[in-house]
Amino acid sequence: MKQREQKHSCLWLILFFGIFIGAFTVWDLLSPVKNFSEFENRYLQQRPTLTWDGLMDNSYTQSYETFINDQFVLRNQWIDLKSKAETGLLKVENNGIVYGKEGMLFEKYQSFDPAQLEKNLGFLEEFAQGKENLTLAVIPSAYEIYPENLPYGLKQVDQKSEIKTIYSRMGTYMQTIDLYPTLTEHKDEYIYYRTDHHWTTDGAYLAYVQYCAAKGLTPVSLDSLTRKEVEGFYGTYFNKSKNTSVNPDVLIYFDIPMDSVTVDGVEKEGYLDTDQLEGRDKYAAFLYGNGGVTVLKSENSGTPRDGEASRILLIKDSFSNCFAPFLTYNYDEVYVVDLRSFPKGMTELLENTEFDDILVMYNFMNLESDTNLYRLKY
Repeated sequence: MKQREQKHSCLWLILFFGIFIGAFTVWDLLSPVKNFSEFENRYLQQRPTLTWDGLMDNSYTQSYETFINDQFVLRNQWIDLKSKAETGLLKVENNGIVYGKEGMLFEKYQSFDPAQLEKNLGFLEEFAQGKENLTLAVIPSAYEIYPENLPYGLKQVDQKSEIKTIYSRMGTYMQTIDLYPTLTEHKDEYIYYRTDHHWTTDGAYLAYVQYCAAKGLTPVSLDSLTRKEVEGFYGTYFNKSKNTSVNPDVLIYFDIPMDSVTVDGVEKEGYLDTDQLEGRDKYAAFLYGNGGVTVLKSENSGTPRDGEASRILLIKDSFSNCFAPFLTYNYDEVYVVDLRSFPKGMTELLENTEFDDILVMYNFMNLESDTNLYRLKY
């Protein structure tokens, strides 16, 4: 009798799971295929086309498996549940992102490629030859300014020491700007995003003020600008970790008038891609992302020279996308070059355009890892 009851219980359990799996399978098959995930801020795998070659080399099977994983019904809710379970288990890391104090996320960065850094510094040295108007600013990552918020015992790359070594070497060829004192002094302010690898626009403004001091320029006052804030910003660290227990950031920008903005020769309305402010990747609104050559022209400086515009060339990574607009208050034209998207070398640009100043500004992680600085030679 007891064995019969146990057998019936097993049958009911099997039937329940069978119905559960069948219902989810039907639901999954009837759900429309999604192209983009706002939650993960990435494009999703689409249904692959079955071909004989793809079947034979197993690429079709792998693509179809990715398609099933990406398009699985209630995917966002399952990711959220997994994140909450891991938080409950006191997990402090996921996908290379560590969970710090004060709701801050940090990239686990315990080593780097010194050979690539050496190459990049060599390219900078070659680029500096014959130039007297060159300035270098290396931006530290958030964990350097907030080491107390790192998980206990986590050893990260000592960027401060590495940047000091870089400045000692490059100071022979160019002016250098140490951003540590300024950023550390204002660390109690909102100068780095918690869920993203970038600094905030307030952090970028502090660097802008320091740059102006180094060049003998007068910085624009924030009191003269209209401040705007956009809530609900989840940055790159969130997208990697999916730690749904963290609070979203607030994206900061300022209304800065422009006479014209071109990105790779295409005219734009202002320096902000306002459509991006409605999506998850809100930081991509600045300068419309990382175009090859972005040119900002304005009359913000208020000190035009007779028939000749003042110009600065900013060679940068994405940290400077929120920094560049401030420079329009000191130069009539701001040329912004991102070597990752730059189709040519620098020679043609420098031959055709005269610049009063050249600023190279990179976050340390990007300066040491970027494989595009060779374009400075050509």
